[in-house]
Parts: sequence; C-alpha cells; structure tokens
Amino acid sequence: MKREIRLKARDLRQQGHSIGDIALMLSLSKSTVSVWVRDIELTSLQVERLKEKNRSYGAQNKGAGTNRSNGRSQRIAFQEQGRLKAREGRPLHLAGCMLYWAEGSKDRNTFYFVNSDANMLRLCMRFLREEMAVGEDDFTIRIHCHSNDPIEMKRVEQYWLDTLGLPVTALCKTQFKQGSDKSKRILANGICALRIRRSTHLVQHIYGAIQEYGGFENPEWLF
Repeated sequence: MKREIRLKARDLRQQGHSIGDIALMLSLSKSTVSVWVRDIELTSLQVERLKEKNRSYGAQNKGAGTNRSNGRSQRIAFQEQGRLKAREGRPLHLAGCMLYWAEGSKDRNTFYFVNSDANMLRLCMRFLREEMAVGEDDFTIRIHCHSNDPIEMKRVEQYWLDTLGLPVTALCKTQFKQGSDKSKRILANGICALRIRRSTHLVQHIYGAIQEYGGFENPEWLF
C-alpha cells in the first residue's frame, strides 16, 4: 500500500502539482512527499504555473485558501467512503456508479443526471434511494419539453413524476426545448433533468467508487 501511495505521489508531481497539494490529496505530510519526489524535475512551464498560483493566493486570500483546503479534505474523505462501499461488491451500487460515470454530469459538488430514457432514470432513482439513502425532499427534476402547449406540458410533467415516484413539489419550472431541425427528432416525453440538493458527499462518493471499481486514479475529480 505504501508503495502504491508513493507511486501516486510521484505521478502527481510529474503532472506539475505542488508538494502541498499532493500531501493534502493523499493525506501525507509535506516532508514525506518532499522526500519521495525530490528527484523529479518540473518543467519551466510547470514551475511558472506554481509560482503564479502562489502569487494569486496571497495573504489576503489566506482564509479562502483554508476553506479550499478543508473542502478538498472533505472530498477526499467522501471518495474514501465510496471506495469502501465499492469493496462490498453490491450489484446495484456498481450499476448506479457506472451509470452516473457514463451519463451524469462531472461537477465536483452537484449530482446532475439528464436523460430521456425512463428506464435509465428509474435505475438511477433505485440506486439513489436504496444504496445512497437520498431523502425524498432532496430530489428535484426539471423537464425539457418539446411542446409549448400547456396541456401537453402538464401531461409530460405528470409522466415523469409518476415514473420516478416523486411529488409535484419536486418539480421545477418546465422549459420548452425545440426538437432538432436536422434529425427531426421529437421526444414524446421530452428530457428529464434530475438534480440532488446538497450533494457534494454524493458525487464524491460516486467518484471514489468509480476509481475503486475501475482500478485507476483521477485526482482531477477533487478540484
């Protein structure tokens, strides 16, 4: 395990990350990271970027820097929870994480899943309810409808509320979305955008699980 972490630290350094950031991402001391990567020479461009980064923070941004560090620490912890869950080998958890990797937004703080396929959204909801214990009050949906007829809009809204088992209070203002003139593709039930309130822990859990399932590291999901 120590060798894997050391190799990870070296890889991050070769990408141009500062010793401080590497220490924070991997929960190590700066002195340990410094010893592990001291033979790695940064390119002149990488050095300049780090200098610019240090200048941009400045003393006046010390408080903001602390908040950012705390935020990264939290995201690291959430990802570790996802890794641990992935090791349990639960099929629905695996399916939900892989579905989000393929179809979901890659925002670091917000769970956002958009699709026109009702079965995909049903599976996503099962994952969120059964594996992630998302509270019913945290679900919101926004419909993109291909008709601006009020009656048809109401029908489409009710279709998605029924499909996902949500109350009307979860519904945000429906938006009219013109179908593609090129393909002439009109979706009878439009597109449903599912968003989860207060979801940093959720998306970072999923990112950690994806990395565990896939056997790779993607530090960019922390930033």
